[in-house]
Amino acid sequence: MGSSRQERKEKITNLRRQQILNAALDIFTHKGLAAATTAEIAQAAGVAEGTIYNYFPNKRELFIAVIHEFIITVPLLDLIDKIPKADIAVTFRQILKNRFSLIESAPLARLPSLMGEIMRDPELKTLWAEQFLQPFFTRMEGIFHVMVDSGKFRRIDPAITTRIIGGLILGFLMLSIMEGAESPLNRLPRDEVADVLMDFVAYGLMNDNKGKKRRTSYE
Repeated sequence: MGSSRQERKEKITNLRRQQILNAALDIFTHKGLAAATTAEIAQAAGVAEGTIYNYFPNKRELFIAVIHEFIITVPLLDLIDKIPKADIAVTFRQILKNRFSLIESAPLARLPSLMGEIMRDPELKTLWAEQFLQPFFTRMEGIFHVMVDSGKFRRIDPAITTRIIGGLILGFLMLSIMEGAESPLNRLPRDEVADVLMDFVAYGLMNDNKGKKRRTSYE
């Protein structure tokens, strides 16, 4: 009985949190961070305004939570964590397909608006860097070190390399949105695009790198 009561409580808690995040996504992308109010978000979510503060300490923290929930998703992070123990090519394609599914979802169309809000607000930008960017790239660099030590990756600067890959995927998503339905990124089969991206990340642009000395600053 106690377990069932606890499960019901957790279910209600998760439902309320999701209602708040869904409403916040809509309000933030239509009005911007500065103009949006927690009262509006609460009304759209069907909860009391005070309920929001049971989940998020302030409006900026709520904004960051929206990004985490709809753009930088838990399934994506789980896939990234699997890289050292799984087939690299297969896992990377799974990561790309995860991002492709995001392209087809409504929240991604709002990504430019959300990113614009971050760039315009210095405090939000700092919060974003501290809560997401720095932990995310620290995580990625740790995985890169494991792959280098195992001999699967060559010794190149992990801080730069992880940001190149992250920028490649983010840029891909932004271009897909801006170019629309006529973009080759949206017209070609997803598997084909994933294969091209995987090939580029793994081998670069050069036709034949055999015997050529690579420059590196990472030891």
